[in-house]
Amino acid sequence: MINSLNTMFLYFLLAILPGLIWLLFFLKRDNLPEPKLKVLQIFYLGMFAVIPVAVVEYFGLKWFNQYLPFIPLVPYFLVKNIVIIGALEETFKYLIIKFFVLKDSCLDEPVDLPLYMIIAALGFATAENILLFSGYPFQMITEPFELAIVRFLGATLLHALASGIIGIFLALAFYWLRQKWFFIFSGLALSFTIHGMFDFFLESSIIQLAINNYSIIYPILLLIVFYIFLTVAIRKIRKLKGVCLIK
Repeated sequence: MINSLNTMFLYFLLAILPGLIWLLFFLKRDNLPEPKLKVLQIFYLGMFAVIPVAVVEYFGLKWFNQYLPFIPLVPYFLVKNIVIIGALEETFKYLIIKFFVLKDSCLDEPVDLPLYMIIAALGFATAENILLFSGYPFQMITEPFELAIVRFLGATLLHALASGIIGIFLALAFYWLRQKWFFIFSGLALSFTIHGMFDFFLESSIIQLAINNYSIIYPILLLIVFYIFLTVAIRKIRKLKGVCLIK
């Protein structure tokens, strides 16, 4: 019984550590620290968003899978990962920020937008990690420590990057109000694509849809490129002066 509880605690710790480490990393980059209660609220909302997303994804994929015999595999997996999974998950995270941050007084500088998007994303990724580890030992196909490292460097970071990019475009919408919706939709579309392409490349490497055994390099390169993009963009956004909230 004690060994079982210790094992459960270890898996829970390994599940939450990737999200918490990235959360501390990104919070340290904020010159004006955000209210702790607000950070916790957005993080937990990101976690709870997994529930409606899982339900919609389940029925959406169930409906879409009936067309599998009529669609070539590559277009099928691209549509599944970008249009259904990527779009759905990133839209829910965006809605959290739209309803709980955009008109809140905690939003006092443009860089807060990508930061809060990242916080929501890390909450979402942490809930995913908990669900994944809760399936052990029946569903996990690798060692728990290896899985934690893979999630830390892979899916958890991917969630933060994809959502952070939405935040960058939201911040730009502050300054070009006439093109506000162009920036918002552009940010969402880019985020959907990044998220979906990462899942596509990862899935392709696992089920050997790709041309060679080096296909795992593609999701890694995707993460590196957009980590650099997000880092540079945050530096630029930080130099912008705060303006009124998006109406």
